Amino acid sequence: MKNHNKKLLILTGPGGAGKTTIAEILVTKYNFLLIDGDNLDTEFFPNGEQWLPKNSRNLGKAHNKILDYTKKLFNEQEKNVVLDYIIFGRYIEFFEKFKNEFGNRLIIKVLFPSFEEMIKRDWDRQCWTTGAGRIFTVRKEFESMKKYIGKENFINSTKQTPEETIKKYFKF
Repeated sequence: MKNHNKKLLILTGPGGAGKTTIAEILVTKYNFLLIDGDNLDTEFFPNGEQWLPKNSRNLGKAHNKILDYTKKLFNEQEKNVVLDYIIFGRYIEFFEKFKNEFGNRLIIKVLFPSFEEMIKRDWDRQCWTTGAGRIFTVRKEFESMKKYIGKENFINSTKQTPEETIKKYFKF
């Protein structure tokens, strides 16, 4: 029996916003399936730099790969799915592809704590950092899309634990 009420959640935002932490909680406490978009695009960007203009063509290929993988997993499984991905550019094109495929089953949420909070979280990761410059740039890119995405889909999680953010903004 197919679950026609299942949803695909694209959880995005700049580095240090808390995407992976929130996604992991959705997996462990709410039985979501996780897609790590950053991992899927490494085929095209083994050294990073997805955002560079010279890499735009490969970014489109990476986005298509992520869409194809998401469709397959979503259609084969009975659970809600969370896609954890910065996106790195060509954002509206990326969202449109997913809207065309998933329609009203798609939810887009942008984690958007204060710039200072993102820098702190990014630094606290210690395993790797995005860096203040890249966080600033991506933050501006997302800010410019607020009308398109809907300001109600931007989540300010400053000074909240991940559990508080989930409780306040996600109803599952």
